[in-house]
Amino acid sequence: MGNKHSKPPPEDHQKHPSKLDEFRSKVEDELARRMMLQREIQMAVNVAKARDTLCIFGTAWGTLVSGIAVARLAGKQIPPIAGVPIVIGGLVLGNIADLAYGNKLARVTKEAEYIMEYERGRFVPAKQAPFSKFYTEEERFLFDESTRVSELYPNAFFVEKKK
Repeated sequence: MGNKHSKPPPEDHQKHPSKLDEFRSKVEDELARRMMLQREIQMAVNVAKARDTLCIFGTAWGTLVSGIAVARLAGKQIPPIAGVPIVIGGLVLGNIADLAYGNKLARVTKEAEYIMEYERGRFVPAKQAPFSKFYTEEERFLFDESTRVSELYPNAFFVEKKK
C-alpha cells in the first residue's frame, strides 16, 4: 500500500486530461486520414477497373455493331435477335461509362449518405454481434419486422420452423 502507484493521483492530474484529449484527437485524426486514403485507393481501383472493362467490352461491342452495320449496308439479311446484344450491350456499357467517367460515384455516395441517415435500420446486425447494442429500438424495428429466409417459399417446406 505504501507504493507510489497505489496512491491517488495528485491534484494537478486535472491539468493533464487536456493533453490526453489532444493526443487522442491527433490519433483519431491520423486513423481517419488513413481510412480516407484506403477508401480513396479502393474507389480509384474500382474506377480503373470500370475503365478497363469499358475499353475491352466497348471495343467488342463496337466491333459487333460495326459488323452488323456493314452487313446491313451490304444488303445482307440480319436476324432480329442481333438487336438484343446491341441494346443490352449499349445499356451495360453506358452504365459502366457513367461509373468510369460520369458522376455515378457522387450520386451513389449521396444515396448511401441518405440511407445511413434515414434508413439505418437496414444495418442492424444479428443480436450476437458485439456492436448490436449500439442500435436503438427504433432502428431495430425494420430488422424485427423482417422475415428469415428459411421462412420464405420454398425454403419453408424444408426447414423446421423455430422461433
